[in-house]
Amino acid sequence: MSALPHVLYGDLPMAADRGAGWATLREFGPVAYGDGWYYLTRRDDVLAALRNPEVFSSRIAYDDMISPVPLVPLGFDPPEHTRYRRILHPFFSPQALGVLLPSLQAQAADIVETIAQRDACEVMAELATPYPSQVFLTLFGLPLQDRERLIAWKDAIIAFSLTNDPTSVDLTPAVELYGYLTEAVARQREKPREGILSHLLHGDEQLTDNEAVGLSLVFVLAGLDTVTSTIGATMLELARRPELRAALLGDPDGIAGFVEEMIRLEPAAPVVGRVTTREVTVAGVTLPKGAEVRLCLGAINRDGADEHSGDDFVLDGKLHKHWGFGGGPHRCLGSHLARMELRLVVTEWLSRIPDFELAPGYVPEITWPSATCTLPTLPLILTRKTP
Repeated sequence: MSALPHVLYGDLPMAADRGAGWATLREFGPVAYGDGWYYLTRRDDVLAALRNPEVFSSRIAYDDMISPVPLVPLGFDPPEHTRYRRILHPFFSPQALGVLLPSLQAQAADIVETIAQRDACEVMAELATPYPSQVFLTLFGLPLQDRERLIAWKDAIIAFSLTNDPTSVDLTPAVELYGYLTEAVARQREKPREGILSHLLHGDEQLTDNEAVGLSLVFVLAGLDTVTSTIGATMLELARRPELRAALLGDPDGIAGFVEEMIRLEPAAPVVGRVTTREVTVAGVTLPKGAEVRLCLGAINRDGADEHSGDDFVLDGKLHKHWGFGGGPHRCLGSHLARMELRLVVTEWLSRIPDFELAPGYVPEITWPSATCTLPTLPLILTRKTP
């Protein structure tokens, strides 16, 4: 380990330019070490680890997370993970999500229409945060009026998960969110509602109450901020590229390709953690059993290994392979849902607010280090259509 390049992850030049940040990390070599983590930066090594949960375990990586319920499905490896995916997959397929499309589109349109009546907007607070929360509530058959409480709990929990001072942590939001989800599961166990949660509680292969609460908890804490982050990154690119906006307005079919490129260039979970179950050699480096490993998806998506993996958009009418949603058995369960949300946001926004720009003096920098590479704010100046 002493011979390995030493990386200080928080010092990478990532805040203003992820291309520069991931390039700097790749320059350390295929394996680097820092802050107790081994960083894998090469495509073949990362993909091999993603596909080998027997050696690069997700289960062990989540053992240290404090949770009174099983973290379904993230905290499990096959065969348990395979069972959960089999149960959950039908609800997150494009066909199943298509049933929800009218509702999710109407919700996106309502939010954007409200914004369109004004001359300015703070995207993160007014669009990127509330919309994914509404989608979760709709999906799980929960009241939309609970949106603000859900956002407050999520934000508080994520904020204290990043603190370096555990003595200052207030566990009240975590307790309240756990209580809310537990009550929701109990209500829907007794009286089913339309939505995924009731289907999972009353279907042919049911989740237990604890499993259902764990799934809901994972979705809130790992599924909402990721979409929030990508909406922010997407709106930033549209704000500073008027020619791109014009192209997408003239060719709405191109929105799918643009969204895919945003997921490649700005993956909301650019690093995924694993723990080795035995000694293993990667790129000539021996990692010990129990090594904490970070698989750098953000680095391999921009590695230049082919003509579709650089630092700029490739908008040629085709959808190109990337690893913005991970890979292997743990590939993001909600990838189709995330794509749908992003396409709806871009479509509804451009149809109502085709002209906008960054607020004067605003410098777009993500919070770094961060699990999701999220812009803290994104203020825009809007130009409304004239009648």
